Amino acid sequence: MSLYATIFYFLLPLMLSMVHFSVSASNGIGEGAVKRGTPMKAALIFAISTFILTWIGYYLASLLINRFDYKPESIAFVFFAITGFRMILHAWQKKASKKIFDINEVPVIFALALALGMNMLFMGIAIRFLELHAIRFTVILAITVLFLSFSGLIFGNQFGDKLGWKLELTGGILILANGIWLFSF
Repeated sequence: MSLYATIFYFLLPLMLSMVHFSVSASNGIGEGAVKRGTPMKAALIFAISTFILTWIGYYLASLLINRFDYKPESIAFVFFAITGFRMILHAWQKKASKKIFDINEVPVIFALALALGMNMLFMGIAIRFLELHAIRFTVILAITVLFLSFSGLIFGNQFGDKLGWKLELTGGILILANGIWLFSF
C-alpha cells in the first residue's frame, strides 16, 4: 500500500475521529456522569452520523464537480484547512469543567453528532474531489469514530480532558499539514 493510501485511508480517519474522542472523554468525566447504555448509544449515533454526513458531502461534491474547472488538490486543501482550523479552535476553547449539556439525553447526542459531523461533511467533499475510494474511507472513519467515542465515554475518568484536548489539537494540526502537503503537489 502506498504512502498516499495509508495517509488517506487510515491516518486521516484516525485524526478526524479525535474530535469525537475529545468530546466523549470530557463528557465521561465525573462519577455517574454517563448512565448505563449511553456509551454504546452515543457511539452508534456518532458513527452513523459520520457515515451519513460524509456521504452527503461526497454526493454534493459529485453534483458540483463538472460545473467548473478546478485543481482537485486546491479544493481539497480548502476543506482540509477548514476542518483542521475547526478542530484546533475547538480544542483550544474546550473547558470540560463547564459542561452545559447532558450526554445521557438522546436529543443532545444527536445535536453533538450533527455539530461534530460538519467536519465529516467537509471531508466527504474533499475525498470526492481527490477521487478517493469513498466506501473504504467512510467505513474506516465510521468504525474509528465508533471505537474512539465509545472508549472516550467509558474511560473518561481515566483519560481525563487533557489527553482528549491534546489529541484533538494534534489531529487538527495533522489534518492542516495534510492539506498543505496536498497543495504542494
